[in-house]
Amino acid sequence: MTRSNAPDSLIAKADLAFEAACRKVIDRARQSNTEIVIWRDGEIVELSPEEATTELEANLAKRESETTR
Repeated sequence: MTRSNAPDSLIAKADLAFEAACRKVIDRARQSNTEIVIWRDGEIVELSPEEATTELEANLAKRESETTR
């Protein structure tokens, strides 16, 4: 798949919306002191808000490094 780095591309807008939604879920979990439940590798996984933040930041950094190659 070809990715466009243009900030007004549909892919860039979708990526920003997804990131904002992830951060909102993490903030809500932090406020309510609950876990975030995700599906990973065929299993249900519960993450603390801190673990989810760390994972989100790592995935965003990985994606950024892949697009700058």
